[in-house]
Amino acid sequence: MHASLIKPNSGSIRIFGKSLEKNRSEILAKTGSIIEKPDFYKYLSAYKNLEIFARISGANASKKDIYGMLEFVGLQGRERDKVAGFSHGMKQRLGIAQTLLHQPDLIVLDEPTTGLDPQGIIDIRNLILQLRNEHRKTVILSSHNLSEIEIISNRMVIINQGRSVVEGTVSDLLNSEELVVSLEVDQVEKALRILQEEFKDVPKPKIEGHFLELALSRTDVAQYNQALVRNGLSVYSIESKRKLEDYFIKIVNN
Repeated sequence: MHASLIKPNSGSIRIFGKSLEKNRSEILAKTGSIIEKPDFYKYLSAYKNLEIFARISGANASKKDIYGMLEFVGLQGRERDKVAGFSHGMKQRLGIAQTLLHQPDLIVLDEPTTGLDPQGIIDIRNLILQLRNEHRKTVILSSHNLSEIEIISNRMVIINQGRSVVEGTVSDLLNSEELVVSLEVDQVEKALRILQEEFKDVPKPKIEGHFLELALSRTDVAQYNQALVRNGLSVYSIESKRKLEDYFIKIVNN
């Protein structure tokens, strides 16, 4: 909808403070997007593809600019290789390079990590963070991979059946909920006994091996850890399991 590929049934869209319907060309000139799976001329090189797309989009991109963009997305040394031999992750990075050719202010990425292996996901994540933190770009990221959203995003909107059900900063939304905390200790039964002696209303725990899992507030986490260490127990790890997936499920099922 942001790229005018489909029209809304109702309502209006404003980008950069202007109506998309009335200022489409101006807005799209400052917007870059990838629609889930970028496509290219497979038997042309990465460089040639970007050169063609730069001409089509009217981007004033020199040879130096194109090589610089390929280096930015991690494709240096592969500039003259045919895209047919690229992995899915390399094509995704080339798609981001294509999106950036005309130096947009707003970048819209639709499921950029779909089908990638773990290293590919990390590479795309780092590119997005670079765009946000170093190049000061506004990135709108649409994804079903909620763990990535939690790492990358500073604000989020959860949409369920076409309607926005919650919106805000990721940290504020998650901080408003209890944490599910997993404590790895050397003596689980003793740890539970100490907590029950020192604190009132200790939540019912889940015990697995050396792990003690409880629903706690952030302040409780620090206090419980101090009590265990003070009583001579070794706390090997503390892991928050309050993840965006849990929050999403809770919100959409309400």
